[in-house]
Amino acid sequence: MLTFEEKKEIFDSYPELEANPVSMNRLNYHFKESAVAKTVVVRFLHPNGNAFIYAGYLPKEETNKGYISVLEDDEDRIRELVEEAVSFLRKTESGYEDGYSELWFNQEGEVLRLQFENPVWSVLLPSEQVEGIFKTKEAGESYLRDEGFQKG
Repeated sequence: MLTFEEKKEIFDSYPELEANPVSMNRLNYHFKESAVAKTVVVRFLHPNGNAFIYAGYLPKEETNKGYISVLEDDEDRIRELVEEAVSFLRKTESGYEDGYSELWFNQEGEVLRLQFENPVWSVLLPSEQVEGIFKTKEAGESYLRDEGFQKG
């Protein structure tokens, strides 16, 4: 079982996480760049070595208020959980990370890009000029299909 110091060293190795002291000599680690309101990735790193890592992407019955204990987990498992949590929190409520994009092609070999620029979807020409802006991904995809494009 890893100690408080060993787990702290793991969490401190993530520059995107910021340690914040809380009660009873515990630490929380926040992800300030979270695309959603939730920012606490690591909750209550305790001197006894226990900590809880955000797992809101798992079914509620597999978590304790959206977190899972890493009391007995090894470094590889802890890093895997932190990376999954950060990856999930980078995504907006729509499920896409800001800047996500897809290439779409037509029969003539022309290419357009469908890109998420929170909170809208843009269709961009190769020159980066905006062809259209849509409220939803589905609306952008529909436009592209109507124009004879297919996702690459």
